[in-house]
Amino acid sequence: MLSWDSIELGLERLLELVRADRRAYEEFELSRKEFFVDAAALRAPMAELRHLEWFLLERPSPTLGAIPAQAWQAELRASLPAAASELNASLLQSIPGAFEVTSLLPSEGLWLRDLFTLGEHPVSDTRATTVLEVGDLLVGRLFPAGGGTFLRSPSVSVFRNQALVAAVRRDLEAMRAARRGVLRVQQLELEHLFHGSAATPMVANQTDAVRARARNELQEQGLEPKIVEEILDRVQDAAGGGQGRVITDTLNSLAFETRVDLDRARLAFVDLSNHARALQVEGKAHAGDSGALAALDAFDRGRAQGRDLEQLFRSLERDLGVEDEDDAKAESEEDQPVPDFPGVIGAMVEEFLWEVEREQGLERAQAWGVLRALGDYGRDIGVFEELEHTRLLDFSTRWLLDESGLADATAVESLLEALAAFCQWCEEQHDLPLWRQFGTTLVSLRASVPRHLLLRRKTGVVGRGAYRVVRIAEDEAWVSDEKGREQSIAITAYQAAHLRAGDLVRLSTGKGRPKLGAAYPPELTALHSRTR
Repeated sequence: MLSWDSIELGLERLLELVRADRRAYEEFELSRKEFFVDAAALRAPMAELRHLEWFLLERPSPTLGAIPAQAWQAELRASLPAAASELNASLLQSIPGAFEVTSLLPSEGLWLRDLFTLGEHPVSDTRATTVLEVGDLLVGRLFPAGGGTFLRSPSVSVFRNQALVAAVRRDLEAMRAARRGVLRVQQLELEHLFHGSAATPMVANQTDAVRARARNELQEQGLEPKIVEEILDRVQDAAGGGQGRVITDTLNSLAFETRVDLDRARLAFVDLSNHARALQVEGKAHAGDSGALAALDAFDRGRAQGRDLEQLFRSLERDLGVEDEDDAKAESEEDQPVPDFPGVIGAMVEEFLWEVEREQGLERAQAWGVLRALGDYGRDIGVFEELEHTRLLDFSTRWLLDESGLADATAVESLLEALAAFCQWCEEQHDLPLWRQFGTTLVSLRASVPRHLLLRRKTGVVGRGAYRVVRIAEDEAWVSDEKGREQSIAITAYQAAHLRAGDLVRLSTGKGRPKLGAAYPPELTALHSRTR
């Protein structure tokens, strides 16, 4: 079982590797501006450790082509061989979140409830009963220690101000209700929510200000104002119902044709949707309707009694007359719709890995743990059956190459191997025909994706548009657009060795002749032609 000392040694060793790499160290120093909300957050206790954890364990590094803890697994294994595999797994599987203390066990530890995912975690901490109380809110990162237990980082912040904790709970409950299920959170989001001047409870009438921030975010990344307003209208209009699919579809449409930072866009969209929904409900209640005030009282009583939040929120919307017509119609029908539970994909991946460990051993389960990336990709998917060919193709080509942070060939090969086994398992155990839908394509991708991983080492994620490679020469290639018009682009000898006719590419334009931008496997062409 791991101790905090061993985890701390691992973090220290990774920091040494950062400092030894000039470009990585410059990136580390510059990332402070991205992480810290303001000067007050930078001066807060354990601020440096919070920043270090985020940089090493979550933030994809352009310099390294992966999250640092992923990129330097071999170096960490060489310097700390005694607990290398357990340490690597603990670092990469650590959990950021806001956790409520639900019970204290003298001389043993405590149980925490993750207020974002509602999962329960046992934490080994013999000092817990002397410094913590039931009801405390802990914000930060937990590390798996082995045997199903966790350790809390010393950077975890403790809130005992009941008024503040109650406000934070309300905000998270509203976010969960608006997302219709499980919430995921990153350490950067926690920093912005709980530290510095931005750490204030959400106020419904801030919707205009939230929209303005989202507008500035997207326009600063190059989107035209008219397109930005159309996107924000779509997100805001969907706030009254389950907006997760709307946000996911919007992000997917931005992913290929733009260079927008999808993580930053997702945060802006979710924030806008949450505020818009809260304003919709609150505005109705303050319109002088005594029935509305009674509905809010009933909502508060139900929440205090621990009743299901989603059902309470839907009842509140119905009482206030703000529920979607489609939702009202569905509830009046005999056959109810399939429940929408964002996070279901991650839950199914965990079930699959549990069965792999039971039937094939811990080593295989750990090797295939990289499949948890599928849960990250599908965090807004609320119905398991929505995971079909199109989603899997997008995940295993564009998302894997552009957003996963994976640059190690062994990790990518393990992920695709695990994905194949997962598709077969879904078909055998859950009657979801993923292997029949995607198996042939996946066999092809297991050859083409590693080739593109090599190509990315000398190309990166740049360029615009979507072009298909027609033919390749030593220092140039011919590509065609969607109307079949061909043009030649400049490529290097390295790119020529890894590029193939049929590949889908973006072009890097500027002064002079267009050059090769990001490239994708030819299998993605089917998805792109469908979404055009």
